[in-house]
Amino acid sequence: MFLLKSAWDNIKFHKKRSILSILLITIASAAILLYRGFVEYSEQGMAIGFIQESGHLQVALKDFWNKKNTADMILTAHDMNKLKDLFDKIPEIVSSDAVLNFQGIIRTQNSSSIFCGAGYDEPHSLGAPEGVPVFEGDNSLVLDKALFNSLGLDLENNNYVNIMTAMGEKKIAAGSFEVSGTIDIGAPQNAAGFLIASRKDILDFFGMEDAASYIRLYLKNNQDIKKIENKLNSVFKENNLNFEVKNWKTLNPSWQQVSDLFNAQFIVISGILYVLIFTALTQSLSASFMERIGEFGTMEAIGLKKSLLISILILEVCILSIAGIIGGILLSQAGNIITQMFDIKMNPPGSTSYYLLNFFITAEAVIKTQFFIFFTALISVIYPIYTIKKYSSIKLINYNIS
Repeated sequence: MFLLKSAWDNIKFHKKRSILSILLITIASAAILLYRGFVEYSEQGMAIGFIQESGHLQVALKDFWNKKNTADMILTAHDMNKLKDLFDKIPEIVSSDAVLNFQGIIRTQNSSSIFCGAGYDEPHSLGAPEGVPVFEGDNSLVLDKALFNSLGLDLENNNYVNIMTAMGEKKIAAGSFEVSGTIDIGAPQNAAGFLIASRKDILDFFGMEDAASYIRLYLKNNQDIKKIENKLNSVFKENNLNFEVKNWKTLNPSWQQVSDLFNAQFIVISGILYVLIFTALTQSLSASFMERIGEFGTMEAIGLKKSLLISILILEVCILSIAGIIGGILLSQAGNIITQMFDIKMNPPGSTSYYLLNFFITAEAVIKTQFFIFFTALISVIYPIYTIKKYSSIKLINYNIS
């Protein structure tokens, strides 16, 4: 209790210096935590987007993903019923839906283009920033913005297109569809020629029974992905079934590339931040304690042991660092709230769409970053401790920092 009271009294006595030290720790703590939160948000946001689009897992015919032309790699109604019976027996699978890929030529009176389309069970869930989403039974399409513009379409007056495509063993089919809206994928170089349709409408268009290119699986927990992937592949192999499973990371290799880029940037920038913060904190706190080194000499002269003085010194820096860390966490949360209140947006390189700036601050990020701040603060008292141990009380009282 004496140690705590002595340390607290010293902090209160040097109120101005203590406040400045806490403020420095708070700013350093918030800066590194916000940057980690930004990287985490960007990485997790991308992962969520990929999972929403591709599902946690996809099941298709074997070698489906190894072929450029997959028009004849179709899951039949019999295949889909067999798979759905299997999925119903796996409690980790929350839901599943089917996707039918098709490609061909799309044209208007004045222009034409190659397209790559996908028919979904619930196409309206993908939305349409401009116009109306696709609903089952509407016989309508939603086109990528770039494709829409290249065809010279207008949602009000000129919104009908003709498509010509083939599927499986069916002959080439051609027909007219209404374009009800457009969607902006955000990266035109990756989305040119893309369109969305209702899977049922496309099956009716081809005169086919239930069929799909692949089935998307959504799980309760991300942690179950590898387990379910291995389980399904094992079942397929044991029963000699011509199916294959892929997880969302394998299907979206760009996620790992961007994730590695984010982490590489974080390591480099964090390294710079760590050096700056480490230097600033150690210099500031060390200088602060060295200016008071004479006080410790006086305390030793009146009977306090060196070990007790060192304990008081360490306790002081612990109190200051904990106060600064708490302030940093609160400041980082305040920064997150402010960005949400003002809808601050960013436009990533190569993208035509904006996304809201946000910070995903996890417990793991808090522990790792704040441990570094706390550790740095403790290192700052090494030199003052060395000085106290080295010199006698008389020399400490007359100690000249310069």
